[in-house]
Amino acid sequence: MQNFLYTSDVFKGSRYGEGHPLDMDRVWPSVELVQMMGWIEEKQIVKHGPATIEELIKFHDLDYVLALKEAEEKQTLPHEIKIKYNIGIGNNPIFSEVFSRPATAAKASISAIEKIAANKAKRILNISGGTHHGRKSQAYGFCFLNDCVLSILKAIELGFQNILYVDIDAHHCDGVQDVFKDNENVNIVSIHEKKRWPFTGLIEDCKIKNILNFPVSEHFTDQDMNFLINDFIIPFANKKKPELLIIQAGADMLHGDPQSRISLSNNAYWKAIYDLLSLCDKSLILGGGGYNPYLTAKAWAGNWVLLNNKIELLDMDMNKECHQFLKSLRWSNSRVKNGIPSEWISSWRDEKKKNKISDEIISLIREIKSIKKYEI
Repeated sequence: MQNFLYTSDVFKGSRYGEGHPLDMDRVWPSVELVQMMGWIEEKQIVKHGPATIEELIKFHDLDYVLALKEAEEKQTLPHEIKIKYNIGIGNNPIFSEVFSRPATAAKASISAIEKIAANKAKRILNISGGTHHGRKSQAYGFCFLNDCVLSILKAIELGFQNILYVDIDAHHCDGVQDVFKDNENVNIVSIHEKKRWPFTGLIEDCKIKNILNFPVSEHFTDQDMNFLINDFIIPFANKKKPELLIIQAGADMLHGDPQSRISLSNNAYWKAIYDLLSLCDKSLILGGGGYNPYLTAKAWAGNWVLLNNKIELLDMDMNKECHQFLKSLRWSNSRVKNGIPSEWISSWRDEKKKNKISDEIISLIREIKSIKKYEI
């Protein structure tokens, strides 16, 4: 059974606007890298259009979805509507594809679940997904719709009774937790930077039966990530025997990303995802955060080979075509004012880091075990 990569042409050239953290390309460059390395067959790349209104209102309010559609058509909204729905306010700007871009990401996640449920694929990568902050009737945190919630709702609708959602984005999955806390069909695990927007995902939330939050500090290391995943999360999750695994694989914990203070190498990031995939054959990997186009494109391209159980491909040399392509990407950020660091665009793997497991992580796990003693 083949695996699939879901994408769309809408992401090529679609940006949130000058000065915004998403004024850059990352979705389509990830697909280009996979193709340039010869890691995928053309028939495995599936392109989608936007979800229908009917599909979106399985979670989102109709009036909100219609307002988002109107914002794209008119490129403006009345002030009171902007305020009501948080569209065109702050970091949620009105841009050319403000409806069709998130609706396409949502369609891909919904369709991925449908394909997996029908046993037409075991694993799917939707790089454009992972918009975990979206609210029922508001844009929030760069997320206009919430494909994570929509995909989980679709999975429940299609009969999945034990869903594991793991989020390794630097920012907590508040939009997902709020919808599914206390839901007996869904277990939610989140590793995220503490005291970082949206300032949710507290350790106290672990008192909720289906929530496992790991708020970590900026000193979180590669070894800490590996320890959390393999010595705690995987044993915990194995007891749940998940039927479906959804990984929100935001790449903003990587060293060099401007939207978090954590500095993981992509070695730790990829190993975490690879190890998590051992939990369940039926899996969907989403994108999410990631605000350095070079690091994010490489990270998400690498997720394709992980999904296909070919992690050894990441030890290959990066070919010249990929190097030149990454070099051609444009990013208006002070980190590249003196040129793009060569390690970002010349090799797949970051330099390996050697650190010991921190006392902070050991203490965090001890506290969570105390809260969840009846389950661990």
